[in-house]
Amino acid sequence: MDRTIAVNNEIEKFKIACANKGYPLRDTCLKEAYEGDVSTSFILEVVADWIDVMDCSEALDILIDLMWDTMNEETRKKIFSITVFDSKDELHCETDDDDIQKLS
Repeated sequence: MDRTIAVNNEIEKFKIACANKGYPLRDTCLKEAYEGDVSTSFILEVVADWIDVMDCSEALDILIDLMWDTMNEETRKKIFSITVFDSKDELHCETDDDDIQKLS
């Protein structure tokens, strides 16, 4: 199975879990950290309206906890970064090195 398809399958489970917990995602996008390099990890971009009412660390804590609960370890290791956009599709925040350590 293509690695992007495998990761996207895990992202779908994550999206369902987010909605079930009251944190629906309006959109997600999976990008290669270094486009065209199949050995690279991914950047997960999420868009959610509920993000408007909280600070960056709170939003990332929710997303990372739900990733931990729904995604297998192999998939979590392939996600290099999370970029969060608010209801206006504007950048709300990005993970930093400390946040990424929680994914593994």
